Amino acid sequence: MNISNKEYMLVNLSYIKPNIKHFKKYADLAHKRFKFNYGDKSSTNFYRYYNCMGLLVGSTHYYKMFKDIFKIIRKYSNSKKHLWFQCWLNYQEENKLLDWHCHPDALFHGYISIDPKDTETVFENYVIKNKIGNVYIGPSLNKHKVISKKSYSDNRITIAFDVVDEKTIKKSYKKYGEVDTNTSFIPIY
Repeated sequence: MNISNKEYMLVNLSYIKPNIKHFKKYADLAHKRFKFNYGDKSSTNFYRYYNCMGLLVGSTHYYKMFKDIFKIIRKYSNSKKHLWFQCWLNYQEENKLLDWHCHPDALFHGYISIDPKDTETVFENYVIKNKIGNVYIGPSLNKHKVISKKSYSDNRITIAFDVVDEKTIKKSYKKYGEVDTNTSFIPIY
């Protein structure tokens, strides 16, 4: 499934579902690695200070997934300009789902549904039913929140990401200064 319109792009990475045990195992390991390094901080709220890719080291499935994410970003951006990517782990209990927000310091925002449970991401103009393997990417200022359609006991797992270009970085410098910057961005080739 590939859906693309002016507002967003939705792609399904079909290899995630048949390998879901591996993806969940490494997401659990990534969460443990995060806790080991950062203590009781929330991996969602602490997004400006790490890149989830480093927490998933050793997984060839995640390696392939990130290579595909870079291709999706390039296709969505329809540009060869310099872009940088940063991602974080959303490892959430049902009562910790995100309320209305957007990503004003980015050019694009997206997420990959690893184990999204029965949730939807509600945007102001549309709703995305989250399914295993779905990759969403859209403008960073699209306000959204996550709602659960059914109760669940273990954690909902997604990997969210932001994409910036040189113009967005310069805006960020004006807002935070050149030192207090998100140092977890990596180049998209």
